[in-house]
Amino acid sequence: MSILVLKRAAIAALLVIAASVLTFALVAAAPGNVAALIAERMAGPNASAELIARIAADLGLNDPLPVRYLRWLGDAVRGDFGISLRSGKPLSVEFAERVPVTALLLFGGGLIAFALSLGLGIAGAISNGGPVDNVLRTISLVGASTPNFFVAAVLVITFAVTLNWLPSFGGSGPLSWILPWATSSVLPASILSRVVRVNLQDAMSRPYATTGFAKGLTRSGVILQEALPTIAVPFLTTFGAQFALMMVASMVVETVFALRGIGAFFIEVIRFRDFISMQAILLLFVVFFVVTNLVVDIVCMLIDPRIRKAAGA
Repeated sequence: MSILVLKRAAIAALLVIAASVLTFALVAAAPGNVAALIAERMAGPNASAELIARIAADLGLNDPLPVRYLRWLGDAVRGDFGISLRSGKPLSVEFAERVPVTALLLFGGGLIAFALSLGLGIAGAISNGGPVDNVLRTISLVGASTPNFFVAAVLVITFAVTLNWLPSFGGSGPLSWILPWATSSVLPASILSRVVRVNLQDAMSRPYATTGFAKGLTRSGVILQEALPTIAVPFLTTFGAQFALMMVASMVVETVFALRGIGAFFIEVIRFRDFISMQAILLLFVVFFVVTNLVVDIVCMLIDPRIRKAAGA
């Protein structure tokens, strides 16, 4: 098992390196001169060519791309991501302030999506074509088709403006996190509930389900005791993918609810043409995606011996 985990970790490390190369190349190829941008911030629009050249030399922008990439990656591994042109702070300080906000948003939204999708999927499977199943199917399809910004707007208008039950901005207290969590959980919960429902329906046609009925179990008993454990791997795999995509959705959610997280910061640095911050945040996104999928792979290997056998073959 440890050998399989090491293999997956090695593959994940290679994916991070490959993605970091692509990220660095895309940002480096973007139009604009970082040195000129910094000089403009320092001396105004009439910055001299000498100042621009000196800044470019100090930042090593005249070096070949491979040299610049290795220097940037080495600094990032040591926790030095450079200075944000947007705020003037070291990016390590910005990340220390903003990562906990995004982490709390993802944790709360992911937990709600996990519990809600299981509840809706199981309820639909128990109903099995009945009114509850049809209603839940419709809700899931609507939720999976509705963009985050629209969900956020509806929730704010309903619960913050009309009913005045909850704050319209997040981060000021426990109640202020309810709307951001709900917004970020709608899409993954809707998709995951259909995954649970479809896989449970397939599991109910298997021999072990027939055996469960022969033991005198009700349909709900067979679903909970016999069918539900068998869908753990597809459910966790899909959950990992949706949880990773919640990082992308955080850019919208954090902006709408005025949360000072990584997603909102990424939007700010794009508007400001802060290429240094863009590279660092994209690298952070890549690491998050890869680590999330690595954790899901390891968990699936732990709970399903068939995966361990296939991976070791």
